[in-house]
Amino acid sequence: MSILENIRALLPDFSKNERRLADHVLNYPLDLQRYNAMNIAETCNVSRSAVIRFCQKLGFTGYADFQRAVLSELENAPPQTISGGSCALDIYRSCLMELQEKADMNTIAAVSDLIVHSKRVLCYGIDHSGYSARQMAFRLLRSRIDASFVGISSEFTPFSNVFGPGDTVIVFSISGQKTLAEDLERFRSRRVGVILFTMNTNASIKSLADHVILLPSAAHSNSPHLLDDMICFLYGIELVIEGIHKKLKSD
Repeated sequence: MSILENIRALLPDFSKNERRLADHVLNYPLDLQRYNAMNIAETCNVSRSAVIRFCQKLGFTGYADFQRAVLSELENAPPQTISGGSCALDIYRSCLMELQEKADMNTIAAVSDLIVHSKRVLCYGIDHSGYSARQMAFRLLRSRIDASFVGISSEFTPFSNVFGPGDTVIVFSISGQKTLAEDLERFRSRRVGVILFTMNTNASIKSLADHVILLPSAAHSNSPHLLDDMICFLYGIELVIEGIHKKLKSD
């Protein structure tokens, strides 16, 4: 079993901080090329000592040992065959073509309709997903829809006690793991609409969303390039914004 497979298998046993670290490593393993222990800690909003303990729990002496082992595995992993070539732009192009060809336009239309008829919209995402959530809020505001952004989990939870019928929450989560389950259950109990943007077909919080927009992942293409999934999120956002504009014109 590879290190990443072992981390994925241990997800149910991790603490909240360990889960944040595990999700980040699984979603962006190549970040280990450029991040030291403190960078990882700041990105995941945990302490540096939590990073060290996480590595030791996996059987390594510390972060440097863990970092070398993961990068060595990635370097020796057999590359996937990507349609159109193997350079970074080819991989991004392949993901965007996949999204364009396989996008569920009925879901896009339903999401657009829900947003247009919402009183307030809250866009949430942390770490890398936070940039996309912020962009969604910005694009909605430009479309004259009342929207705001939250990028810290401790600031997200209070909204679940304030939002109610007619409000909508849009969550950006690459892995869609259950760390958000408690908050989303509270939103649902208050009849708040929930939209999930994710790249994990088996996302554990899918059942807590009214609508799920599933996107391809460039970062998980087993490419030697240091890729990012934001471009796929942005394309998905533009599909929804286009749907919103069509809905506003028809109304």
